[in-house]
Amino acid sequence: MEPVTRRSFIVTSSAGALGVAGAAALGSPLFPAGAADEPDPTPEELASFEGPAVLAVRDAAAGKVELMVADRSVVFTDKRLVARMMRAGR
Repeated sequence: MEPVTRRSFIVTSSAGALGVAGAAALGSPLFPAGAADEPDPTPEELASFEGPAVLAVRDAAAGKVELMVADRSVVFTDKRLVARMMRAGR
């Protein structure tokens, strides 16, 4: 396995952030409509999304997820999201 550099991490993370934004905008089997309690993002919210974002499962059994954007980190619980992420990663 190759070592991860800051540059490769940012490039990979940026591509992932675009994929998340694209999936939210276009819909995806990973995030089916109505699966979350939150409303769909507005075009303005998607346009304001800047920079790389990383979503990490901290505790799969508890459904703990950490979202890291720029210099912020938010930890939340969403067991359904964790299950969908784990299925998608198989």
